[in-house]
Amino acid sequence: MYNLTPQVQVPDDMLRPLSEALGLGRFTAHVEAAELLLPRLVLHERVLDITLPPNAVRVDGAAVTLAVTPRRDPLLFVDVEIADDADADAIAETLYATWQNRSATRVDGVPLTEWLDARLRAYGIPDGPAGRPPLEFGRNVHQSVFPGAALARGLLAEHVPGDAVGQDVVTIVLRGTLDSHTGATLGIRRPETLNNAGQTMVAHGRGVSVIVGYAPPVENAFGLAAAGILTAVAAVHRIRRQAFEALELDRAAAVETTDDARALVGQLSRRLNDLQLDLSFSVEAYADTILIPELLVESFHSSLRDVSSLADALANTSRIVERVNAVLATRRVDLETASQQYAEDRDRVLAAVIAVGSLIALPPALLLAYFGVNSSDVDSRRSILDIQHYGVAYAIAWLPFLLLIAVGLVARRRISLRLSAPDAAAPDRRTRRLRLRRSRRHGR
Repeated sequence: MYNLTPQVQVPDDMLRPLSEALGLGRFTAHVEAAELLLPRLVLHERVLDITLPPNAVRVDGAAVTLAVTPRRDPLLFVDVEIADDADADAIAETLYATWQNRSATRVDGVPLTEWLDARLRAYGIPDGPAGRPPLEFGRNVHQSVFPGAALARGLLAEHVPGDAVGQDVVTIVLRGTLDSHTGATLGIRRPETLNNAGQTMVAHGRGVSVIVGYAPPVENAFGLAAAGILTAVAAVHRIRRQAFEALELDRAAAVETTDDARALVGQLSRRLNDLQLDLSFSVEAYADTILIPELLVESFHSSLRDVSSLADALANTSRIVERVNAVLATRRVDLETASQQYAEDRDRVLAAVIAVGSLIALPPALLLAYFGVNSSDVDSRRSILDIQHYGVAYAIAWLPFLLLIAVGLVARRRISLRLSAPDAAAPDRRTRRLRLRRSRRHGR
């Protein structure tokens, strides 16, 4: 099982329950009931011409299944069968090759991801307005091994009670990267509920599971549980990367106007929304076992979740998303402050314009009213611009308003001086006044 990138926007009407590709037996009802939260099937085909990377065993065909999660993250299942005479070393080499050199896998002579892109186009999956980037392998892989025949009997025969594991199990689970004779196991887990001496055995690490003695529906249910953990871990990596990108966007943004601040807040809000949705439907949804409430699946899921440290990763990632939310909250406060300041400045300018207009308009209005009255003080033979004759009228009309303006400017200057004085100076002035009074009392 491989996680792929980037996201594939598949229409809902083209998705089908994953139970159509995996024989899940009695687990089918659970999977179909929770299909909106589980990966859903995009394509399932049997291919005959498949070539695994070098050093892997030769296989005759494979079942290739592509699914997408609710957040449209692609998930690839490659199911191959190898010869019954393959030993633990051959399986370990195959696991290592398909893990480290996965991009070398070929179907019909072309890389597996290119073949998938071609099949998506053939299925009518739209690329979107800007086109969809080609599929690529992600970082995360989980490989499940279901031994049969002689190998299964050998693994059950070397079954050791307790937490100890046999040499072949160490070789397979660690992909041959550690000498099995050293006795080191590097945290290989064996869920107690799933291990019955001589009948069944389950051992797994972070990336490989060995499952012996269970029926195919149970094996597929285990694989689906592992796919959920794989999806969650891949989502954690993506969420953290996108969270750091959001913080970098905030740091590098040049905010000079309220429009710039509003655009930045909009971008951060959209990114935070995506992060929270990913956290809920790509991580938290797979962090518990309620999706398939069966004891066997719950035991395997819990053990795999513990070994992958998903709970700690989820808690740390949640805190990272909260930091992004805090940054966004700060930006919102800045925007609200700037908007409020803008509104206050606008109202102040508008009020000033109205006041100035009123001051300018009132004296001429009074003068026009004076000159318009039928009075002996108004000489129709003289111009209203005759200042020498009408000087008293002009003074009466203009002097009160000029005096009002002067008083307003003086009052405004005193208010500005009071506001600009440091608050810490007030105690100093009081102290000086007290010292002056004391010195006067002592005759100094």
